Amino acid sequence: MSRQLERRGACVQCGECCKKTRITSILSNILRQHGTLEDAKAYYSFRGIKFADIDERGDRVLLELDIPCDRLTEEKSCILHTEGSTKPLICQKYPWFEDDIESCGYSFMEK
Repeated sequence: MSRQLERRGACVQCGECCKKTRITSILSNILRQHGTLEDAKAYYSFRGIKFADIDERGDRVLLELDIPCDRLTEEKSCILHTEGSTKPLICQKYPWFEDDIESCGYSFMEK
């Protein structure tokens, strides 16, 4: 049985979440294409893509690329805050996992 965690806290604008791009993929599709998880990890690593998280029960893989957001300023703040624009939903919901970034103002507590 998995733990039910709730995100608490607030964004401290550390900018760490904006330094990488994360993409959720379907594990079974990756395995069908590559045969094994080890072969898939090797293939993706040749292109600079890491497996950040693997959820076998949910049939999901979180892939991570070292591609920073072009809306991050040198001061580590989001330009969208100062422009009055709305940040994309995925940015608003970040972080998704309890171990994403240590300096993040969010933490996770059991429900």
